[in-house]
Amino acid sequence: MASVHSPIRDFLKPILFKLFGKNLYVWFQYKAKIKDIDHRLVEEAEMVLLNHFCKDDAESIDIGANFAYHTERMARLSKKVYAFEPIPFTYKVCKMIVDHYKLRNVELYNLGVGQHTEIKTFSIPVVDFGAFSSGQAHMSERNNELEGKEQHYKFHKNQVFNCQVVDLDTFLEKKLKKLSYIKMDIEGAELFALKGMTKILAVHKPVVLLEINPFFLKGFGIAKQEMKNLIHSLNYDTFVYDTAQGKLISYEKDYVESNYILIHRDRKTDFSSIIS
Repeated sequence: MASVHSPIRDFLKPILFKLFGKNLYVWFQYKAKIKDIDHRLVEEAEMVLLNHFCKDDAESIDIGANFAYHTERMARLSKKVYAFEPIPFTYKVCKMIVDHYKLRNVELYNLGVGQHTEIKTFSIPVVDFGAFSSGQAHMSERNNELEGKEQHYKFHKNQVFNCQVVDLDTFLEKKLKKLSYIKMDIEGAELFALKGMTKILAVHKPVVLLEINPFFLKGFGIAKQEMKNLIHSLNYDTFVYDTAQGKLISYEKDYVESNYILIHRDRKTDFSSIIS
C-alpha cells in the first residue's frame, strides 16, 4: 500500500496525539488523507490501469479500504463500489473521506472479508506515541514472530479488536449485477478472501488486484504454492505491471512482496492492448 513519508508529519503526529487525544486525532488523520488524495500523493503504479478495469456500467469491490485511496478513484470510474474496512478507527476516517467527496455510489461496510462469515480477532499496531498504524492491521492469528520480522513487521505493541468478517459469496452474491474489478490488500489473508468468493469470481470474472507478501502468507501458515494453486484453479493468470513498458507482463516466478493483477483466462483478450 502506498503511503506518505513526511518528516513534518512525523514530527507533528505525536504532538497532536498528546495534545488532542484519539478523538480529535481522527479529524487530523482525515484532513491529512484528503490532502494526500487531492494531490495524488498515495499513488500505486497499477492505479493508472483503473480506467481499463473499472467500468461506469459495472461494480467494483475494495477489500481493505483503509483510508479510501483506491475507493475514491474506483468510485469515479465505477457504477457502484462496495468497500470493506474492519477496523473501527480506520473505518471512521474512511467514512469521513467518502462523505467529504460525496461518493454516493460507495457502500462502505465496517466489515472484514474472509473465507467464512464469522467474528475474527484483528490486531492493529500501536506506534510509540500511542496512535495506530492502520495500514498494517491484520487478523490476529497471523504469526509475526518469524525470521525476517525486522524487515516486514517492526511493531512491538498491538491493540486487539473483534470484527465481523463476511464471505462475499454470501454477502454480495445477490447484490452484484456486473462486477468488473476487485482490489484487495489485507495483509496476508488474501487466500481466505479468495476462497470466500469463488462463486463471484466464476460468474463475473472480474480483474483482481492484490498485494502478496510471502512473509505474511507464512505467518498464516500458507505456502506460496498454495496461493498459486488456488489462483490457477480459479482459472486466473497472474501479471505484474511494468512501468517502463506501461504493460502487464505474465508472471510465473516465485512470489516476492509486490502487487499482482489476476485476469481470468476467458477475459485476456479484453485486455490485449495492455498485455505484453
